[in-house]
Order: sequence, then C-alpha cells, then structure tokens
Amino acid sequence: MGKYSWILLILAVSCKPDAPINEPDLDPWAESYTEMNYAMSGLVFADNFNPIIQNGSVQSAQLKEASGLAPCSYRSDWLYAHNDGGDYNRFFILDTTGKHVKSVIVPFSGNRDMEDMAVDPNPINGHAYVYLADIGDNNAVYPQIKVYRFKEEKFTDNGRDTTTEKAETYNFVYPDGPRDAESMFIDPWSHHMYIFTKRDSRTRVYKAKFPFDATQTTTLEKVAQIPYSGFVGGDISSDGKNIVLKTYAQVFLWERNAGETIVSALSRQPKLLPYKNEKQGESICWSRDAKRYYTVSEGTNEPIFMGSRK
Repeated sequence: MGKYSWILLILAVSCKPDAPINEPDLDPWAESYTEMNYAMSGLVFADNFNPIIQNGSVQSAQLKEASGLAPCSYRSDWLYAHNDGGDYNRFFILDTTGKHVKSVIVPFSGNRDMEDMAVDPNPINGHAYVYLADIGDNNAVYPQIKVYRFKEEKFTDNGRDTTTEKAETYNFVYPDGPRDAESMFIDPWSHHMYIFTKRDSRTRVYKAKFPFDATQTTTLEKVAQIPYSGFVGGDISSDGKNIVLKTYAQVFLWERNAGETIVSALSRQPKLLPYKNEKQGESICWSRDAKRYYTVSEGTNEPIFMGSRK
C-alpha cells in the first residue's frame, strides 16, 4: 500500500462517527417519595357534582360483604364486585341498580382477605384486564400480599355462572414490613399499580411498576404519605383524570392534569364528594364514562348509592 493510501485509511478511520450511546430509557411516570403536608380538615365539596342518591339495592344474597367494586369496561350498566375474605375465588357481575347478572369463578386465585378490585381499560396486547387485590391484613402479620390478574372477557347476561381463564398471581412485599391495606387501583396511563394503607396514622402509598413479574416476589416502592388514615376503598377513572379514596365517613377527590403522575396529583389538597353514610361502606368505583361514581356497603341487600356530575 502506498504512502498516500495509508494516509487516506487513517483519515477514514479517524473520521468514522462514534457508535450511538445507549442511554437508559427514561420513565415518564417516575416518582420521588413525597410526604403531603396539606390539612385534611376544612375541605370543600367539589362544586360540579349532584347530591348522592340511592340507585338501587344489591339483589344477590351471596354478595353480603362487598369490599371491592369496579366498572365493566364494555358495558356502562354493569359493575363488578367481590366479597371480603372468607368467600371463595369468585366475583359478581351486577347492574348499576343492583340486579344480579352472574357470578364468575377465577381459577388460580384465592381470597385470604380480598379488599379491592380494579379494571385497567387501556388494552395490553388487545385486552383489558381485571385485578383482584388480596391485600387485607388487619394485624399486619402476613409476610406478603397477592394480586391476581386475568383478561376481562365479554360476559353474557344469560344468567348462568361462568369461569374465566386462569389468573396470574403477583406476589408483593412492602419495603417496611407488613401493612393492612384496602384500597388499590391501576393507573390507565402507565398501567402501574398503587396500594394505600388503612391503619397507619398517615396513609402510606406504594407503587408496583408495570410490567409485573409473576415469577418472583416484588418489593413495592413507597412513593408517598397522605396526612390522613382509614381509607377503605379507592379508584381512578378510566380516563385517568380523577382519583377517589373513601373512608367510612367521607369520599375524597383528587383531580389530575394531563401527563401528571399519581404522586403529583395527590400532592394537592383534595376536595370532598357527596356521600351517604353506609353501615360499613368499603366499596367505591367510577362509572365506565367517569361521569358517575358508585358506593356499596357490606351487608345483605345493601343500597347502591350513586353520585353524578352536573
């Protein structure tokens, strides 16, 4: 190779562009631990909701400890509900007036102390998913909690009980020891899971990042504390814009801005929503179109209450 050929080769190598640097993917929903410091007394009611009304009563005598409630993603007149611990691996379909449609067995799930359920309506591989949260632990003694997930099927209203595909089981542990929790929802924007404790003097908020791993036990991430306690149910609207958490006496609303994380939305002082005191009201959910919300109490043939936007 001649003198000038060597020079050209050296120049070609030295001028070759650097290989691209593979930077880690940035999580647009990343959250830093935040302790909320607003007052939870003297709250005002949201001014765009009507007074709550009774919309019907639970017809099925088998749904006697309603502890979780979620909206069907494809029928605006259907709700899903489940009993507290002690029932077997099933949930119920009822319409918004309380009429019984059917019960549904969920293979490979259980009910040690089922406390909430949720539907993620934002399709994953073409499917909406239902989640059952076995997260109750009154004495804070269980080393881990379980959440079951299964595909939401297009159920019929033929009155016959049915069975879903088998559920996936996700095992979680808290980073700071066992907790009692009764509120869980899935963020439809990120698919992340959020769990809220009940008995801590300041509610602890934990997060499980999507996708969830069914092959091992996952440690939840503690992302927030709310200066209040006693939350027994919660939900986020299907459009991701409204978060509700309820105690036995009040319902709290946090409104969420476009592109905002859950923790950022919770960092603002909530408003109150109309609520009718129930015997032991532990269930709340939004309607499919996010224009209404429903509450149901434990007990036989309990009323279904409905709040609606003006």
